[in-house]
Amino acid sequence: MEAALILPMAMLFTVMMIFLAFYSYDRCVMEHSAYEAALRGTDSHFRTAAEAEAAARTAAASLVEGKLFAMHDFQYDVAVDAGSVTVTYHCEVNMPFVTWLGEYVSAIDMTLDISRSAKRLRPARMIRDCRVINGLIAP
Repeated sequence: MEAALILPMAMLFTVMMIFLAFYSYDRCVMEHSAYEAALRGTDSHFRTAAEAEAAARTAAASLVEGKLFAMHDFQYDVAVDAGSVTVTYHCEVNMPFVTWLGEYVSAIDMTLDISRSAKRLRPARMIRDCRVINGLIAP
């Protein structure tokens, strides 16, 4: 009798712990990939925002390809302005028993949005700043 009550709860706990491991891994991969894709769009040899956006968009697509386990309906967006590159990932969490849970919890949101940005490099500005600092240090 006790096994009939404990075994389903133990199995449910085990499945949820495995899912939590997949979710943690996917979230870590997405956060790292978003930041790396943003960094790839900040290189100094990109003259226009369109070139930076194309590089970040290519990186955003390729960095997570085939690496996610617990996510579906994966989408990404890249925004480039004069000072920064921002990569945003949007997906839905593929949680087991979510339809069963949805019957009891009405306002359940199973989406995940991760956004990371990096500043665009401006070598000329950096060189000018270093010269100003050197002028202040050396008499």
